[in-house]
Amino acid sequence: MGALRSFLPSYPELLLAALCFLSLAALRLLVRARRQRAPVSWPVVGMLPFVLGNLGRLFDATTDALRECGGTFVFRGPWLARADFLVTCDPAAVQHCLASNHGGYDKGRDFAEMFDVVGDGLLVADAASWVRQRHVAATVFGNPSFRSFVLSTMARQTERLLVPFLDHAAAAASPDGFEIEDVFMRYSLDVSYASAFAADLDTLSVAAASAPVPLVGQATRVASEAALFRHIVPAWWWRLMRWLNVGTERRLAEAKAVLDEFVYREIANRKSQSLAVASGRRGGGSDLLSLYMAWPRDPGVTERQRDQFLRDSAVGYMFAAKDLIVAALTWFFYILCTHPHVEAKILQEIKSLRPSTTVTATGGGEHAVFDSDALQPASYLHAAVLETLRLFPPAPFEEKEAVGDDVLPDGTKVAKGTRVIFCIYAMGRIEEIWGSDCHEFRPERWLSDVGRVRHEPSHKFAVFNCGPRSCLGKNLGLSNIKIAAAAILYNFQVELVDSHAVEPQDSVVLHTKNGMRVRIKRRKAA
Repeated sequence: MGALRSFLPSYPELLLAALCFLSLAALRLLVRARRQRAPVSWPVVGMLPFVLGNLGRLFDATTDALRECGGTFVFRGPWLARADFLVTCDPAAVQHCLASNHGGYDKGRDFAEMFDVVGDGLLVADAASWVRQRHVAATVFGNPSFRSFVLSTMARQTERLLVPFLDHAAAAASPDGFEIEDVFMRYSLDVSYASAFAADLDTLSVAAASAPVPLVGQATRVASEAALFRHIVPAWWWRLMRWLNVGTERRLAEAKAVLDEFVYREIANRKSQSLAVASGRRGGGSDLLSLYMAWPRDPGVTERQRDQFLRDSAVGYMFAAKDLIVAALTWFFYILCTHPHVEAKILQEIKSLRPSTTVTATGGGEHAVFDSDALQPASYLHAAVLETLRLFPPAPFEEKEAVGDDVLPDGTKVAKGTRVIFCIYAMGRIEEIWGSDCHEFRPERWLSDVGRVRHEPSHKFAVFNCGPRSCLGKNLGLSNIKIAAAAILYNFQVELVDSHAVEPQDSVVLHTKNGMRVRIKRRKAA
């Protein structure tokens, strides 16, 4: 018996052997992680090191991983965290999940909780609630008076706020330049707020522009950043932070309070007006809130529930409209500053058009503004905007949850309850989707031989979603981008401040990490 014990390993030897095994396994995983771009699943922590190691360039790292994995991979979260999900940029999967098998995928309760800043609105609704809200929204967006009101608001705010502000900045001629993403933030907030409530915030007026961005503008950005944080970390983590009211969760709670204050105040103001006064407001009751309030109330809905519905609809609209414009315009002018030949072509095109109105410039002269109708022939401008959205989609990913077990077109099995992340940012940068020149900014890819804008299927160009949930405000959003871009390009020359790096920020909206500083000067009359 004593001889047998002499051959048995001691506890220290067993511990040493286990440590050696774990060390060799960790070393093997580390070598594998360095050799490949796809995320490695580590014991206990899963693929969380991939996220933490790529903070600041998460979308580019995910694009590299998808390229190496053939377009789809399963992200493994920490053990017991219920943070596993499927990531894909396969157009066939997009078509399957968002269009042909739309009923098999919902937004899901997890997504609604992560993006609870919009309440129970259309952006997070599912099933019967989504059908009802989509019907109301489609009716409002399809109303000719609403479309006319929004388009006139875009041109009006461009004429009275954006162009005068940039004219003032050009006259100041600061050698350090100014933060143009902040300008677009204010401009898009002024447009979306006026479109929703027929009321002017005037955050971009020359008098107000020296003050910080209003709280309601800051609130939407804070909410977007908090939503991404909730997507990255385990649910128990951010829920604990919410309970403790610390960090991003505290800022999110403050942002929600600001949004509630602004929106409920507008609802109360509208209610307090008589019908005669309301019909005399700018737009003649064609703003978003007026049309939603005119919609018949469902039986059994209380006044409080009605106000909540109006609040959620307005906040959802502001998120969708404001964030699209600010992100798209920022990256559009970043691209033009680095591709002067494209800028020259657009300028040549819009100079052939007749402006809708003019604005008196500081020190004499006039600046031109184009409305949506005037820009209809500007196909190269339209193509350049689409190409910008392909490479820099304002919403870099879309998310769904499987209602039941399913199989994707490539054979990938999807279990019930699995979250599926569609990486729209990666889709624009994959050779198999857009060709070997997918990394190049080339508006010509959107033009036919006769110069007309070429249509691409939404499951390939999913910037405005795909299937029944396709963006209702797509054409209005594109019009707003073109109205602002044409006014800036025609009247001013924009150049980047050399020492300022411009990079995407990790967020549910593709803002820049540190803003975009530019110098601006007036163009000489042709």
